[in-house]
Amino acid sequence: MKNKKFCFAFLLMLVFSAAMAQTHVSSPYTRFGLGDLLNNKYIRNTSMGGISFGYRNPTSVNYSNPASYTAFDTLSFVFETGLNSNFMQLESSTEKHLTNYTSLSYLVFGFPVTKWWGASIGLLPYSNVGYDILHEDTLDNIGTTDYTYEGNGGLNQFYFGNAFRIKNLSIGFNASYIFGSLNKLGTVSFPDSIYFLSTKIVNSTRVNDLFLNYGMQYQKNISKNVKMVTGFVYNANANLNAKQDLLIYRFLPSNDGAEDVVDTIIYSEGSKGTITIPQSIGAGVTFGINNKLLMGADYQFQNWKKFKSFGESDSLLNSMQASFGLEYIPNLNSLTQKWKHARYRFGLRYNETYLQLHNTQLNETAVSFGIGIPMKRSKSTLNLGFELGQRGTTDNNLIRERFAKVVFSLSVHEYWFIKRRFD
Repeated sequence: MKNKKFCFAFLLMLVFSAAMAQTHVSSPYTRFGLGDLLNNKYIRNTSMGGISFGYRNPTSVNYSNPASYTAFDTLSFVFETGLNSNFMQLESSTEKHLTNYTSLSYLVFGFPVTKWWGASIGLLPYSNVGYDILHEDTLDNIGTTDYTYEGNGGLNQFYFGNAFRIKNLSIGFNASYIFGSLNKLGTVSFPDSIYFLSTKIVNSTRVNDLFLNYGMQYQKNISKNVKMVTGFVYNANANLNAKQDLLIYRFLPSNDGAEDVVDTIIYSEGSKGTITIPQSIGAGVTFGINNKLLMGADYQFQNWKKFKSFGESDSLLNSMQASFGLEYIPNLNSLTQKWKHARYRFGLRYNETYLQLHNTQLNETAVSFGIGIPMKRSKSTLNLGFELGQRGTTDNNLIRERFAKVVFSLSVHEYWFIKRRFD
């Protein structure tokens, strides 16, 4: 029976890997840096503003702080997968555009090794790229000039993490394998003239490398009914190995939309280089009160000014995120009324992103809420969450993104290591 469960879990991971490769986003801001960075918060954490550094729960996996893996029950196995739907309104000073997409969020497993050693393994996205931008301009002696920018792809990560507990102190690490491709295309064309050749730039960057991040948590009982957990995380500076294909050519567009290539300006395949993901640090604290209320706050900073891709810097700024969230359980011991031992969640977050355009740093704010519904005769839960927010502004010819996210996850908590006396 155990072998069947492991085979099923492995099959799910393969299916999930294929599904992630087909994820589509639509945001002009994913053109910069590594695209739209995923915050790696699980759905129950998303419903609480994303707090996670001081979060410990034996029935869920908290990748954001690997020290939390020591919270798993010594006889349990935790499996969690999620789905999210994103609805977005892109708004400029003159027009609006609606877009939406749905994708799988993550597939993770957590399990104990000993009483003082916990582990986790999983697959989740790191960043997404998806945009299609057309900018028209009129140049003297040339006429209309079209600039087209397209991009797709993203990075994923497969990780294996371990945590070790010494009394009230837990320390842990994740070893992650980052893989994926970032595909970007730019075209300059002249629809009013047959005397100017159009130019196209096709750039594809493939990333495959390892990096580490570390975490620590400390638990303390402040009183009989109040427990405090403080957490710290550190992501080391990572120079990821990458390969780049670059093609620049000139062409004449035909009436049927095809391209008649005239000449190739640059062609290179498999050029080796590195992408530098700068270090980050974060801290958080949670307070659990009488098994009814959990509340906490997080803060994270990342030095994106140090970002480089194949030796070139981007116009990125340092980023920060502050989060606050809470979870309320009316009656954890209620056996007859399901909604009294459901988990009700609420959160807020504020993020100064790494994007700076037209001398304006883009900020993001969001409010979130959700519920965790327990399943019968089990510690497994169904989690449903919502997040409403916006990023950017319409000032300085920028675009404001207003978004609504609907997230759903299944957290399965099983006892796998108990020897049955009767079948």
